[in-house]
Amino acid sequence: MKNKYLLPFALTSLMAALSGCGGESANVVPEEYDSSTENGACTIGTEGCVQFALDYPIDGLNFTCSSDTINSFISIMSLNNGAATGSCRVGDKVSFFIKSEKDKKINLGVVDLNSIALVSTAQPPRLTILDIAIGMNNQPAAALSQDDPTVKVAMKLAKIFQALALKDSKIVEPTDVQVLYITDAMRTKLDLILSSVTAQQIINDQYVGIIKPWVDVSVISDDQAFEVVKKLITISNAAVYQPEFSLFSTSGAFGNLLSGSDGLVGCNKEDCTPTTNSSIQYLFGHFLLITDRQGYTFGSGLQWKGPMTGSLSTISGINAELIRKVKPVRMTAQAQSHWINPVNKRIDQNYQFDIADVNSQPLVVTQGRLYNDYMIAGKENFYKLLTKKATVSAEDRKDFGKWQQNFTTGEVYKGSLDLYKIFPITYLDKSVFKSINNVKVGESYVFPLYADLTFKFTDTTVPEVKLGIVIDENGDIRSNMKSGFTDNDMSTSNNACTENNFDRTTFIDGNDVQQYRLGTVARAFTENKTISMRMVLANDVFKKINGALVGMNTTIKTSTESSGADVVIGGALLNLSELLKVNNGQAVIRFKQSDGSTDVKWGSSLASFQGIYNINNKDAVTPADTALAQLNGGNLELKLASCYGVKMK
Repeated sequence: MKNKYLLPFALTSLMAALSGCGGESANVVPEEYDSSTENGACTIGTEGCVQFALDYPIDGLNFTCSSDTINSFISIMSLNNGAATGSCRVGDKVSFFIKSEKDKKINLGVVDLNSIALVSTAQPPRLTILDIAIGMNNQPAAALSQDDPTVKVAMKLAKIFQALALKDSKIVEPTDVQVLYITDAMRTKLDLILSSVTAQQIINDQYVGIIKPWVDVSVISDDQAFEVVKKLITISNAAVYQPEFSLFSTSGAFGNLLSGSDGLVGCNKEDCTPTTNSSIQYLFGHFLLITDRQGYTFGSGLQWKGPMTGSLSTISGINAELIRKVKPVRMTAQAQSHWINPVNKRIDQNYQFDIADVNSQPLVVTQGRLYNDYMIAGKENFYKLLTKKATVSAEDRKDFGKWQQNFTTGEVYKGSLDLYKIFPITYLDKSVFKSINNVKVGESYVFPLYADLTFKFTDTTVPEVKLGIVIDENGDIRSNMKSGFTDNDMSTSNNACTENNFDRTTFIDGNDVQQYRLGTVARAFTENKTISMRMVLANDVFKKINGALVGMNTTIKTSTESSGADVVIGGALLNLSELLKVNNGQAVIRFKQSDGSTDVKWGSSLASFQGIYNINNKDAVTPADTALAQLNGGNLELKLASCYGVKMK
């Protein structure tokens, strides 16, 4: 009989902070296999050990790993990390089930870990409710639709979990997602069912009557179950996406602390290998995208293009030269509902960046597949490292990250894209994120929350800019600019703290002002009642703060030397502890960096790299170049809007 581990919440951090060049790398720690732990067959950080994070925050879900024939384990929830995790060895088959106190089981099928992750990385891949359904139904989902057979199985799982959560008073609304603990009392009651349940009985709906003495799943409708599955899958896809910043690229050096990929690179020829051919025009870029809780993706970036001079032999050398000698050009990705397909993890529709160059059409990302829930590989060597394939077929190449950019001159630039998914978001715990959607009638709620951000510049000659924002009931952030706003005053109007007249289709508010998606709440920290905010301002309407990066908690190096001009973006944490204590009205809120300081840093990569150009090309600098470089960042303040107050449901 297998041992059963049931021990406390002690996990490694779900997120790894960005460092160095502004990107994360796929680090494999070369250590030997370690022994089994409470929530997995190996210790996180050892070679060949893959930690996974469940998209559904469920504590106590039983599982076994095929490489461990002795022990069984449970998922363990870390509230501060916002995820329930487990671990098995690379290549394991993971069997999931819910076990009673004695001898009953609800079997949830077998997941092939190779379909989730083939290599150990700093960030655990999401193992979604759809992945478990695929293991039960033995076929992938074709689309996120109620008609899809595998999605239907995922809906049945959602019914079980949501019915348990309702019964245990963990949720108020059937479609809310909160932490579910499989308690001793639940396991004891599970023994009341007459027989164990197989995965096939769940697929055939025979499970409904069998488990009714334990939990009645009929309290969750099909539509509600589908809404939960959609929410979980969308959240599992939501994160920050960026290429490795290839100024420091060491192509193919998998595991290198600074890089491991080339980022976004290409040229106007079929072969971009560095040569002395002066007709080759190289292009490289960088961006930060946010996918929010509604599945929209938007962001900002920049690119450089030009010829190589001299005898440089590496991509990183060419990129460093372009940074010094060529003006950066803004790239803007307006909010788009398609990006990485959350079902098949592929870029299966064009995703475009508008380019601030009258001679250029949009840069279009045309293809790519996300591996390990973490990386897209643009070139063969990196792809082989991610997939462990010895050879690459023509079909495999369709999963490479690729982009194209056409110019009015007739020139066509093409290239590769190595991409990282960083800072994945989590569910929002209702003890912190109290919204109209998750509290009982008669209880107070904080969200939607209306506030004004003040962007202050390091260059104090630049006037500060105020911007009204809303953190809505879903946890997404949008602008809330008043009618007749100016370049420096886009703050909230005195009567704009209501959702009643806001059109969620057009994003036009009751004062006929067009608003814009800005970001999302990444996580709610239960211990100190704080939420983490991430934002990218990506529209010309924002003028001086267009391209502003907030809450990324990183430094993007602008040079191989210590120039002091690096792009510094702090964390953006909003403490709600005082606000949560009031039943109506306002209270004090605190806006801080991740390190606890009140100087929340924001940055602009375009303005910062314009400054690098200005330093190296003094004779060519225009007044516009100087003005742009002055907008490279500064401190950020947040204050509740005068019309906002905590409300009662």
